[in-house]
Amino acid sequence: MWLYRDEEATQKYLAPDNMDHMRKVVLEVKDEAALRKLSEALTAGGIGHKLWVEQPENYPTCLATRPYAKSEVASFFKKFQLSKAPIG
Repeated sequence: MWLYRDEEATQKYLAPDNMDHMRKVVLEVKDEAALRKLSEALTAGGIGHKLWVEQPENYPTCLATRPYAKSEVASFFKKFQLSKAPIG
């Protein structure tokens, strides 16, 4: 969020009156290569995101996009399914 704090969509997403309407979706990728490929596709498509890389291992663990309308980013994520990882 910090990287895109000046974007209008981010400011609307973080507005106090939107607190109960925030959405997050956790999708699963097959492996590191798939995660890096997704990041490259998002970059090529002009989709603002952050690839989280654990240090000092230099291993990517996830990525997060800035807030977008679903219609703007759905095509990048259509082949991924909701994560089945246990919570907690």
